[in-house]
Amino acid sequence: MVFLSVELINRESQAIEVKLATMVAFMLGIFLLTVFQGRFEQSWWRLASIVPLIVTTGLAGLLPAAVPNIYIVPPLAFCMGVVATAFGEVDGIVYNNSFMTGNIKKTMVAFGRYARSKDRSYLREGLFFVALLGSFVAGAIFSAYLDQFYLLKTIWLVSLILTAFLLCRGIQYIRR
Repeated sequence: MVFLSVELINRESQAIEVKLATMVAFMLGIFLLTVFQGRFEQSWWRLASIVPLIVTTGLAGLLPAAVPNIYIVPPLAFCMGVVATAFGEVDGIVYNNSFMTGNIKKTMVAFGRYARSKDRSYLREGLFFVALLGSFVAGAIFSAYLDQFYLLKTIWLVSLILTAFLLCRGIQYIRR
């Protein structure tokens, strides 16, 4: 939102449409899943929320490099809004899987609370967020590296990882 505001003030409008459409699509994904959240309380329904993201990333990798971002990024943002709402916590720790700033804040708050109280649960929470942030940064760097060679097909790695996660979790639920 800050970058969008700066672009508006400086009249740098070349990517404003993409950013606005992305923001609206993400918000619609959150809204849609919130409306139907009662169905997503069960683990199977939450897992089903990943399927549109797998399909979208799979299709995005098939597109030629000349396709404008307005046709790629907003659908991905919509799916991320759905997934972010379906999976908002891990082991009882609420996190934000779409934006790093919220997780950076939660990291520093947890470490600050640990420094103040010496309660080890805050230390564990802080370390959880460090691992989360580290994996995000490592993934972003690795994808940027792969993008040099594979261009938009790099996104298929996301499809592969999400499909593996979906299959592993699905097998766990079947075995219960």
